[in-house]
Amino acid sequence: MKRLVLLLFACASANAQLPPLPETSRSNIEYQSVADALTALRAKPGVAISNQGGWTIVDDAKNYVIWSFAPTGHAAYPAVVKRAIVQKDGMTGINMDVKCESTKEACDALVREFIQLNENMRASFRSGSGGTK
Repeated sequence: MKRLVLLLFACASANAQLPPLPETSRSNIEYQSVADALTALRAKPGVAISNQGGWTIVDDAKNYVIWSFAPTGHAAYPAVVKRAIVQKDGMTGINMDVKCESTKEACDALVREFIQLNENMRASFRSGSGGTK
């Protein structure tokens, strides 16, 4: 019985709430709201808009920017994540900005989700399977 209690305690600890993420006052999202961003990007020439798993994805290939709009059923809705692929000192990087109009907890979870996606993308670049280095 003692072993089961310890196992349950360990599982509960692993699922404990993460601390809130710090807020930032600076953003490279030039729109006042998520809705404004989507409206403006839909009207922008040269972008490709698709739906992937319910997410509206706007690919601005000319500027190396991908916009990801959360679907209506997502906890962080309405939210948009702007990821810009940048080159600096011969290295490929990702600048990420988020505009989230949901609860702090849902927005923090969204940011953590995209941080992990960015890390996966960086690992892909490093291994050479994500395109050119």
